[in-house]
Amino acid sequence: MFSILGMINSYIGYFSMNAKLKSQVYTALGTLGNFYLLYVAYRFFANGFYLRGFLYILAFLVLAYFAYLNILYYFTKDKSSKYDITPKIEQLLGIKAKDHLAEYEKRKNQAPGYVQTNGIFKDEEFLPSVVTTNAEQKANIQALVKDLENVGYLDLNYGGMSEDDMLAIVREGSATSFQALAEPVALPYFELVERAGRMFIYGGANQMEAKPLGEVKTIGLLSAGEAAKRYKLSVATACLTKGPYKVAGRSSMLEKDADFELDVQIAYRDPEKELAEKKKREEAEKTSETMTVSDVPHHLSRKDKWNH
Repeated sequence: MFSILGMINSYIGYFSMNAKLKSQVYTALGTLGNFYLLYVAYRFFANGFYLRGFLYILAFLVLAYFAYLNILYYFTKDKSSKYDITPKIEQLLGIKAKDHLAEYEKRKNQAPGYVQTNGIFKDEEFLPSVVTTNAEQKANIQALVKDLENVGYLDLNYGGMSEDDMLAIVREGSATSFQALAEPVALPYFELVERAGRMFIYGGANQMEAKPLGEVKTIGLLSAGEAAKRYKLSVATACLTKGPYKVAGRSSMLEKDADFELDVQIAYRDPEKELAEKKKREEAEKTSETMTVSDVPHHLSRKDKWNH
């Protein structure tokens, strides 16, 4: 029986599969294989070897308990049980389990330049936009990333996570891949530039080094040119995303190459709506002034009206 399980285990090693799926397969095989101990225990009892049979029963119960915990962890959403004694064992031995996922999220949020905007847009609304990049603009983005990394503006270190930490998170089923750029990072400088009726995103380490990084094709349901004629437009944020990433292999993390991309948010303001609201405020102010003057009694003298 154990030789059969060992053979199945060796065959599984030939396949590159998700770590969680592999753990589920091992849990299922281990649970089935555990019942072989129960059969051996029965044979010992049948032949009068009660002590050996009792020891095999104990081994079966211990392995069945851990199989139960694994089934909860890998096959259910709750992933915990009130009968789990491992926290008590950790407390007794003074072991503090490392929360790899919490550490990863904490390091991601420490990325410099994150959530940087081109001002505070209190009254503006955002419109979905489509930004395309040609070969030259893609090259500009990759070159900009290298420049920003050289000056220490961004770190391509996978959020400071080691490969062991990544593998632990993958086994927990909390993530399947990790970006070298852990969180989107806003460009130090970016602006929306119109050229011959076309809208381009310019960005760089500063204004003097800004280069075209993409072309805005549509804003909302309109073409970029039509939207520029109808609305006041501004780039609220322009962030670097994607890039190289790592995925879990059989025994280590494998790095995959990918280009960095640009993610932008376009803010707009409707001039006609703004003008209508301005007229409405002015009319409200005039009405308020008229009501204030009409409240003064007409029979009073000019001096009394002033004092009144």
